[in-house]
Amino acid sequence: MAEDGLGARFKAFKEKNHIAFEVAFFFAGFLFDVVLLHRIDSTPLLIHQGTYLVLSAGLIFWDHRLHVAGKEPEGLLGKIAGYRLWVMHFFLGTLLNAFMVFYFRASSGVLAFLFLVGLSVIIVANELPRFRAQGPVVRVLLLSFAVTSFLAYLLPVIWGHLDSWQYFVSVVLGSAATFGLWKVFTYFNRDPHWTFRRAVLPGLIMQGTLLTLYVLNAIPPVPLSLKHIGIYTAVTPVKDEQGHRHYELAYQPASKLEFWRQQDDTFVSQGGSKAYAFVRVFAPTRFHDQVRFAWDYDDPDKGWTQRGSPYATTLSGGNEEGFRTFAYSTMGKPGTYRVRVLTMDDREIGRKTFTFVEGESPSTVSETD
Repeated sequence: MAEDGLGARFKAFKEKNHIAFEVAFFFAGFLFDVVLLHRIDSTPLLIHQGTYLVLSAGLIFWDHRLHVAGKEPEGLLGKIAGYRLWVMHFFLGTLLNAFMVFYFRASSGVLAFLFLVGLSVIIVANELPRFRAQGPVVRVLLLSFAVTSFLAYLLPVIWGHLDSWQYFVSVVLGSAATFGLWKVFTYFNRDPHWTFRRAVLPGLIMQGTLLTLYVLNAIPPVPLSLKHIGIYTAVTPVKDEQGHRHYELAYQPASKLEFWRQQDDTFVSQGGSKAYAFVRVFAPTRFHDQVRFAWDYDDPDKGWTQRGSPYATTLSGGNEEGFRTFAYSTMGKPGTYRVRVLTMDDREIGRKTFTFVEGESPSTVSETD
């Protein structure tokens, strides 16, 4: 009896605070995926996600067919059908969580942050009964988003480089999938209420939103991600006895009294000195492309001003800790500077902001990467 009473109280508490429970489970699932999802170019992972997309489309079709028929199947098939909505949203939720992890790893800047906030809202909403009760329109909308997001990193992984046309193709294919599913549904189900306005237009609005966000550089540049970025006084490539390349990194250590400050938040040197940005960028196996370093100065009168043209350098994939490369810029006036690491289509992979103080250079410490 005590257990029944405790269980009943817990059930009542859960129903009363169901939104908090759903949000908590979302964050728990997201943290689980952060640990579980390792490489975005993993072949088993890509097959797994592609299978989830196909199964989700099949379940949406089956659910709509049963809705039009107006009755549930009997026997064992009926019991299985009773779980179809839960399984469907499980597949879509798993895909959305994976996209969230990959976008999060590749994100940088305010617009990318706002995009992640919007995606978080969609993921949480997918767990809410009221959202699920909106029916197949919502599920087609989520599937349309999932198809485009999946293709957005599948195509660069296959081609071995990142280009703008790949995202445009992803949007076109996502739109075509939405329209194609509608035609299949209307052919088999003959539902007069399943109109273009209900079944296709929401998906096309989603595709238009994604395309707009891409043009605004709000979509993180998956499958790339920044593993490390730092500001150094010198970067020296060296080779060991086996011919492997390493980098000697010289930096100015933070004062022990400033334990909260990172070692590269402040760069102290004479005017005309060079500040080096050293990065490790993860890219898929057999990936060959370029990244660019853009240096900016926070002008007191004009705000952030780019200093010259961005410097482009090669990028090669496959290294678990990221491809290592660097660039430098000659310091001008004292003040706040930043370096942004960009793709060739101007999407930001990461950035580092630091303060240049003109003065006698302090002693440096070296480390090997």
